[in-house]
Parts: sequence; C-alpha cells; structure tokens
Amino acid sequence: MGSMMPELPYLFVYGTLRGAAGTEWSRLLTANSRFVGAGRTRGALFHLDGYPGMTARTDDDTWVNGEVYLLNAPPSALPILDAYEGCGPGQPLPHEFERRVVTVRLDSGQTIEAWAYIYTLETGDKARITSGDYLQAGSQGRPTRASLPS
Repeated sequence: MGSMMPELPYLFVYGTLRGAAGTEWSRLLTANSRFVGAGRTRGALFHLDGYPGMTARTDDDTWVNGEVYLLNAPPSALPILDAYEGCGPGQPLPHEFERRVVTVRLDSGQTIEAWAYIYTLETGDKARITSGDYLQAGSQGRPTRASLPS
C-alpha cells in the first residue's frame, strides 16, 4: 500500500469521508486537511453495506463524484485512513479496499493526482450507483465501520 508516490498529499473521497456525509470520520478528515475542491474521477460506484465502493475504470465514460482534500500530515493520516478502510498492514486479506492513485478532474478544470480507496472485491451482486454520486443516491444511515482512534 502506498509504495508509489508515498509523499502524495491529496486524497479523493466519494462516500462516508465527504464533508456532507456528516460522519465522525468526515469531521476528522476536515479537521486534519484543507478542502481543495469538488471533482470526479473515472470509475463505477456501488452500494455496499451502508457505504459505497468505487472500482477504477478507464475504458468508458463513467465517473465518480467526490471531493479532494490536501492532507496536513500524510505520513500520519494515511495509515489511520488505511485502517478505517480495512486495508492497513495488520488487517486480514483479502482487503475490501486498496489505496491507489487516481486522476481527478476538479470542477475548476484543474487535473490532480490523488489517493483514493478502490473497492477490490466482486461487484456482481452489488447495486450500481449510476449517478456516480453516493450522497445524491440517498445513502440510508451511512454507518461508520470503525471507531475513531483514541
């Protein structure tokens, strides 16, 4: 995880970490980063168990909407976020998510490289969010999957 571009300070979020999601984790992210802007990246979005999962795609014109944040301290923030997303070094395999670099087109027109958490498991039985926007899709409940670190 994170072996390429370990110093990359940007994070693209599309679900429970987005500011409007109102979760304890989205509040933690906004307190430890600077909002860069809304944007989108190529991919497909799926409803999982109370949260979304994005698969990376480059072969068609499907997009996932989200937000980009500039992390204040990536070396300390990314391992905490990896643990939240279930892909930390001590977590059992297979990981549901993997942190990868994606190209994000900001609403301002700027293009930026950012980390994103990509869903790695099968999507055959998952409902697709065709709008590409999890918050717009009516994400009932949005439970968080883990407690904040003490």
